[in-house]
Amino acid sequence: MKAFLFLRARWPVVLLGLLTSCAFPGTETVPRRVAFDESAFAGYGKAGSGTVSGKLVVTSGDGVVHAGSANQNMMGDTAVTLLPVTAYTREMVEREIGNGDRLPSSDPRFQKYVRLAKTDANGNFAFHQVPAGDYFVSGMGEWLEMGEFKYQWACERVKVGSGQSVNIKLTHNLNHPASPLLVLSALE
Repeated sequence: MKAFLFLRARWPVVLLGLLTSCAFPGTETVPRRVAFDESAFAGYGKAGSGTVSGKLVVTSGDGVVHAGSANQNMMGDTAVTLLPVTAYTREMVEREIGNGDRLPSSDPRFQKYVRLAKTDANGNFAFHQVPAGDYFVSGMGEWLEMGEFKYQWACERVKVGSGQSVNIKLTHNLNHPASPLLVLSALE
């Protein structure tokens, strides 16, 4: 349980690390195919007038639906990210989250375009002052199964117009299950 508490306290760092191509010791990285192009992020680094809100819900292999965090003692506080859709982030989502590939560390200039929110006890989250554009919204749901914590990625693509409020159910379960224990060992 101590290891879980350690991970839980650093959950935003863990998710941000995974989504910003943090290389882990002892794992092989595969070369990036897409170079960071800051011009592709034009307009995403400022405050906007849109809102993206929703609920993080994942489905386990046995068909049970889990909202946000399934840990009854620590509901909520699950990190959700909002990333502008560019060729650079598309590669990250498809290869790291979708396929489980380990890409080299992301370009440091990328960090300023990553937005983080935390879920409440029911899996609800919100991003405010979002500039118009296309985004990936992603998070990792968790649940207890046979006395063991299980994790599953959810990722959706949304389009936000100026002043628009978009409400989604973050449910798209990607093929690659999460591996927070690997991340945990990298943080210690």
